[in-house]
Amino acid sequence: MLTVYHGSICPVESPLAGVCRPSLDFGVGFYVTDIYSQAERWALRVAEIRDNADAWLSVYHLDMDAIVEDGGYRYLHFTAYDAAWLDFVTACRSGRTLWQEYDLIEGGIADDRVVRTIDLYLRGDYTREEALARLVHQEPNNQICIINQEIINRHLHFIEKIRLVTGVAETPIPYADPALQAKYLGIVERLVSVLNISQEQALDVFYSSDTYRYLSQRRGGLHLMSAAYLADEIMIELQRKQGG
Repeated sequence: MLTVYHGSICPVESPLAGVCRPSLDFGVGFYVTDIYSQAERWALRVAEIRDNADAWLSVYHLDMDAIVEDGGYRYLHFTAYDAAWLDFVTACRSGRTLWQEYDLIEGGIADDRVVRTIDLYLRGDYTREEALARLVHQEPNNQICIINQEIINRHLHFIEKIRLVTGVAETPIPYADPALQAKYLGIVERLVSVLNISQEQALDVFYSSDTYRYLSQRRGGLHLMSAAYLADEIMIELQRKQGG
């Protein structure tokens, strides 16, 4: 088992592959790393950017042996900042969907210094050879993007959560208002459809969301919005919480 970490502003016990921002290094997926310090830095950075009091590491065991031995998963592994890595990352960051051909992608992360090189290359300020020459000198790091939700469900096992920054206590979620039950059902059905997850997973996502808490308290007029709008709000919330 490989121990991996995910840094964010809250623990992520039940990750979803389809909620991160598009145009990331390896496309849309759930990102983890086997380097503790890398995940720690990312969690603290996200908390600072979003002015959030909490920063968390979620710790998992990822059964890479089972994934590789299964033979049914499409696994792409970049072992260096080379031409193949550069071409793939620049394609994904430009909005192309090469990542959809794979279930799991592993390789170097484009940190701030690497991103600067990529940006200058995309602008035409660096040739491909100049960009590659600069990338060779970057410190090695690693990220794993899990694109296929089935891999998360079967082979990624949540172990523990580690709080890096102490925050304020959470507000308890009150009992659901029966008058909103029909709207709740519509939200859950849309989450199932858009995220390609089970109804049980969608229910867990919904009832653990801030959107549900605000709905049940009738805050901000959310109870007047459509189920589709509210489901989209939850997906935006998931992107924020997963740090994507």
